[in-house]
Amino acid sequence: MEPQGEIFMPDEEVIFRGRPMRVTGRVQFEGSSGQLTFRYLLSEPAGAPVILEEGEGRFALLRSFPAGVQPQTASNTITVGVEKYTLVGVRKLKVLDVSGKVPGIAPKVPVILSGIFEGPMGTLMREMVPGMTVQTYYLLKPLEAGEILSAVRHAAEQHAGARAAGDRALDD
Repeated sequence: MEPQGEIFMPDEEVIFRGRPMRVTGRVQFEGSSGQLTFRYLLSEPAGAPVILEEGEGRFALLRSFPAGVQPQTASNTITVGVEKYTLVGVRKLKVLDVSGKVPGIAPKVPVILSGIFEGPMGTLMREMVPGMTVQTYYLLKPLEAGEILSAVRHAAEQHAGARAAGDRALDD
């Protein structure tokens, strides 16, 4: 998967998997080695909100667990149903900026601890704010290049594609 290289601003129009959506929330994090990560809340009038995370030009869809479903945590493993996920890394993310509304992130939260777990069904992430008991769980699904684009870039790519098709038709 090649890096996609777009950072979206609050209230910007984007195209997610062919659907127009709007960025209604954005959080900017800084990792322990200085790398920046962005988390976006995308909304559309007719559908459920979507949470995406971008780091180093790669995007992942974060699917949260329903409120009543809490995975079982023991030592460095998490069990969801019969599937076990094993801890592979921990991120300490300093919250630099919060714009709009993003689930699980309050404007005054300074740091989030994020555990990354791998299992047979993919990657699971458990997040918590130090000093609070609430934990949030997400299943992560990496996005392919082109699944999320700014509306401006999407329009430019469509225009370029139409122009190239027209040029090919003239050449034939």
